[in-house]
Formats: sequence, structure tokens, C-alpha cells
Amino acid sequence: MPKFDYQGTKETAYRLINRFGQELDFTRETGESYDPVSGTVTSTTESYSADAVWLNYRNEEIDDTIVLQGDARVLVAASVQVDDRVTFEGQEWRVVTARPLNPAGVEIYTEAQVRK
Repeated sequence: MPKFDYQGTKETAYRLINRFGQELDFTRETGESYDPVSGTVTSTTESYSADAVWLNYRNEEIDDTIVLQGDARVLVAASVQVDDRVTFEGQEWRVVTARPLNPAGVEIYTEAQVRK
């Protein structure tokens, strides 16, 4: 059992993300379904909303290898996964990396790198 109350830290992080961020809509591909009559495969998705803070990368962080010009950093009060999609200012972005802050098994928030 952890000696530190990470649940309280999680609640503080969520409160700050809610206060300084905005609610964003995400979608995640959950699988495929096959229609034997038409012979087509259709992707199935699930949608969810989460509070998030949208940040631009600083110029010195852009290396045009891992972080490309135009990428953004998003701090999300939820668990996001690589290839999830997020809509921001009417445009769809794809999560290219997702790094949860997860001390002692308590997910505080997820830092995601997104790309158009």
C-alpha cells in the first residue's frame, strides 16, 4: 500500500484540468464487424468526452523526428490510447503517444502527443 495519498493528487489534477482546460470529444476504434451478406468490414468506435488542457510544444522541443511542427501536447483527465482521435477547434487529431502518470497504480492524468 502506498504511503502517499495519490487519490487526493488525482482529484487535484482533475480539478485543475477542468478549471484551466475544456471538455474535448474523443473516439476510439474498438474493433471491426463483418457483414457476410455484403462482404464488407466496418470499424466500430466508441466516443467519450474528457476534460483536457491543450498546449503547443515549445520550439526547442520540436525535433522533426519524434515531435513534429504542428504537434500538440494534451493533458487529459482520462485514460487515452495511441490512435484515439480527438476533435479540437473543429479539426480531428490523432494520438501518437500516450503517457499516463501512474504512481502506485493510480492514474493521475495522461499526457498525449497529438497530430493532424
